[in-house]
Amino acid sequence: MKGSNAKQNKAVNLRLVLTQIVTLGPISRADIARNTLLTKQTITNMVEELIAINLVEEMGIKRSEGAGKPSKMLCLNKHAAFTCAIRITSERLELGLYYLNGECHSTITKQLTSPLRATDIGHVLEQFIATNNISIQTVLAGGLSVNTSQGDAISQHQLNQTLQAQLSELLHFPIALESTASACAAYQMLFGEAQTLHNFVYIHIGNKVEAAIVYDRQIMLGQNGLTGAIGDIFVTPEHNEKTGELGTLNEFSSIDSLATFVANSPEAAIPLNALDPSKHVRCAAWVAQAMEPLRIAIHTLESVLNTQTIIIGSDLSETCLDKLICTLRPFIPSIAQLGKRDIVRLIKVPNINSIALSGVATLPLHAALSNKNMQTLYMPKLFQGTPLQESVFLRQY
Repeated sequence: MKGSNAKQNKAVNLRLVLTQIVTLGPISRADIARNTLLTKQTITNMVEELIAINLVEEMGIKRSEGAGKPSKMLCLNKHAAFTCAIRITSERLELGLYYLNGECHSTITKQLTSPLRATDIGHVLEQFIATNNISIQTVLAGGLSVNTSQGDAISQHQLNQTLQAQLSELLHFPIALESTASACAAYQMLFGEAQTLHNFVYIHIGNKVEAAIVYDRQIMLGQNGLTGAIGDIFVTPEHNEKTGELGTLNEFSSIDSLATFVANSPEAAIPLNALDPSKHVRCAAWVAQAMEPLRIAIHTLESVLNTQTIIIGSDLSETCLDKLICTLRPFIPSIAQLGKRDIVRLIKVPNINSIALSGVATLPLHAALSNKNMQTLYMPKLFQGTPLQESVFLRQY
């Protein structure tokens, strides 16, 4: 993306410069100017503003190869504020405090026996923040993701938006809402394996199977901000005896389907994220039946989108996901295998146990980097933010 030197585009330029520093830092002002086509003076103004609110800091000197002056390098100040992550699944509530560069400060997990209200979640989060001796005023914003068994995708998304608004008003800071797959995709673009990728798909196997589609480094949000319900695609001509519908990916390859598969067996007493197909017979049988539907889903994504790669993560145990990925090969032939490839067709995310919560914590910063991403953010009514919050979320030019 290129910037504009017109004064009315200052907000766009500020986010553009910040994006360069977040994804490419340490980076010099000269490199930012070359990448964005902004003038030296515009870059200077933007950088000074970001340094003034402590969001960016100078570090070290880059020696010039020619006769030019050495350049001061710029990077994101990870200590400028915290972000908090709120992730809800059918089984647990996960909370986390993170530095701005995606590094984890602390996390906590609570097992759920019944759905929590917004007031309950807010109370637990406030206690968690206080326990870590962190002032809530130092929290830039929160990220929220919900992946449960409840209802269809549209109804669940509407419930999630209601919860997002309630939490934001209770906690008095902005909250960004995305699916777990989209949150993980955001993390991968900013701090992970996708920093140099322009087009990819992220699949997350949770209670339901989700997908995030990234095109030109933008997560496609779809109508009303809802997309990625790949678990609803039909993957078999066989009919569900209860509904009469064709079999969907969720019925075969989601964690809910794994729970159904191990029910009424000794493995039902084992946490789903601890099941190991090398030790547990029913889990191994589930992998065998989940494999072909997931192969079909991957083939569908490749044939329709032909992105650079597909990244896959999960709430499964790492051994279970490894086994599932192994059974997917050989992949169904698709357009993805044609021509020159610089990246393999499928990548397993390396930090499977922490990526979901890390991704959710990344959502506020991801929202701040683009006007398009800002639609995922809910701002409390009559919100009066800190100078940092004002600059990245509220200030209009």
